[in-house]
Amino acid sequence: MAITDLGPASRVLNFGNGIRVGNEIWFATRQILPTRVAAYDLTERRITKTALIPGVPGLWGIDAVGTDLFVSSYSPGLLFKVDTVSLEVTQVLDLAQEVGWSVKASPDGKVFVGTYPSARLWEYDPATGRATDHGRMDPDDTYVRDLVATDTTVYCGIGSRAGLVAYDRATGTRTDILPDALRSRTFGAVCHLAGDHLVVGISPTAEILVVDTRDHSSHQILKTPNDSFVVGITSRGDEIFYTTRPSGSLYRFTIGDTAPTLVGVPVAEASNVRIGFLDDGRLWAVQGAGGIIYDLATRSTEALDMSSPELAPTPERPMSLCHAGDRIVVGGTLGVQVVSTEPTPAFDTYRVPFGGEAKDMDTWQGVTHMGVYTLARYLTLPVGARTATEVARVDAAQEQTRPTSLVVDRRRGLVLMATEPDYGRWEGALNIFDGQRFRSWRGILPDQTVQSLCPDPHGVFLGGSIINGYGTTPTTTRAKLGYFDYRTERLAWLVEPTTGGVIVDLKLIGRVLVGVTRDGELFGLDPRTREVLWRVDVGAVGGKLAVIDERVFGTDGTRLWTVRAGRREPSPTVLADGLNQSWFGAPEVVTDGVRTLFTTRGTNLIRVDLT
Repeated sequence: MAITDLGPASRVLNFGNGIRVGNEIWFATRQILPTRVAAYDLTERRITKTALIPGVPGLWGIDAVGTDLFVSSYSPGLLFKVDTVSLEVTQVLDLAQEVGWSVKASPDGKVFVGTYPSARLWEYDPATGRATDHGRMDPDDTYVRDLVATDTTVYCGIGSRAGLVAYDRATGTRTDILPDALRSRTFGAVCHLAGDHLVVGISPTAEILVVDTRDHSSHQILKTPNDSFVVGITSRGDEIFYTTRPSGSLYRFTIGDTAPTLVGVPVAEASNVRIGFLDDGRLWAVQGAGGIIYDLATRSTEALDMSSPELAPTPERPMSLCHAGDRIVVGGTLGVQVVSTEPTPAFDTYRVPFGGEAKDMDTWQGVTHMGVYTLARYLTLPVGARTATEVARVDAAQEQTRPTSLVVDRRRGLVLMATEPDYGRWEGALNIFDGQRFRSWRGILPDQTVQSLCPDPHGVFLGGSIINGYGTTPTTTRAKLGYFDYRTERLAWLVEPTTGGVIVDLKLIGRVLVGVTRDGELFGLDPRTREVLWRVDVGAVGGKLAVIDERVFGTDGTRLWTVRAGRREPSPTVLADGLNQSWFGAPEVVTDGVRTLFTTRGTNLIRVDLT
């Protein structure tokens, strides 16, 4: 066996947020290492400063007090102060949470942070260094997704079941002021103050809620056509501007209007996560891939030059892998990376950008088929092409968002895509694309997400997950395994083959169905009798499997292992150890189906030639 390092699996420049401080627009990175903040100088028209944020994989929240930035991280949730003059970085607060989602400063110079998964509100006083935990803003929910503060009140957008909490800074009283008409939504996602009015973006319907802060019962709701998420809001006087996703559109309205007006689409499908005005009236925006300046008068877009020795595209944690002939397609943030399979590359690696994340992929007849988050979209990428095409998306009425598995049924030419429901929603779906449209079977595995798929001549095996939409609490304890019969379009049988909560992958090898759970249990099942033939431990974590003949290959993030699958209990063999893989999601192995495997070591792609 020989292992060859093919270099970084995926490289990207990715920003999660940003803020203007004087003559600089500061950008905060996420999902790439090392994590940095960087300043674009509006006069010099280039990146002039960067500062390293240690020990975290990315940043979500950002705001400024004077010339100091305050940024919040995830995994773990921390709050850092960045002196934009000296570039000194100081950790000032451990939020004791997984994510610090949002950071906003109040007019009196305090810094407020909203968190996940306990929906807590923290306050930090830069003048004294004192930190105060104000507790959960909603005892039954998980996100303070965004917030905005006045001298008297902190307004918190709640999810994953939409809420809007007004927190009285003097008394500690919490009041949910979200109108009943919006109770069925998932998030109060973006908050902005425009004078005496609070403007809130609502997900997943891209509605705008305007609340009079002097009388919370006085409000109006504006509907945005043909979009799902409000991602950025700014204002000048009573004139409100906001951006949406997935279209990348910019809208405007004046307080009192009953409907927004489309201004334009600065960059199609871009996520403008933070927007604001320059002194000359042009609009600046921080996008996932960089920054722009948009001229409202001419409807023209200027891309900011983000090139810098310290801000080049950086290795990211891969999300998925797919073998596509002479290349590996690597799913990542805002697109896929395409890497040659050869030790001496047959072509230079390149990136195919699009809005979203390819969570799972399959290649058939020269086309890579991709299940893309968000909005449960299906995209295709012909081998060698530099542009991906959206073919279809699951009907919004099904409330699905995150593809968990995508497989092409080669016998029938069907694209099978499993999905997880939207935030705060229940029951995933089996979605079948027949060349014209998706048909969906939501709740086909009762009270569970469909996590994995494996077709056979007459139907498809479905592996379940007890995890539903983010922010929900599981109502089952063991992952279900079912068989969907194409002929009846119904579930033919349902069993619980494991004590694990998530069946990450399924492979049919002869007459044995092999599955692996998230906690590293590999099992074999006879699909005719539904008898569990064996269970073996293959490591701390289970991931996506690869098959060559009767051999199954997998990785637990550290070791590459293999077993020979049959009716008797197999004994795992470790092929390589010390891989120290860094994945955004489950680890994965793919194969050419003959004698070569591909997986990762660290964030690099490796080729494993079997003897």
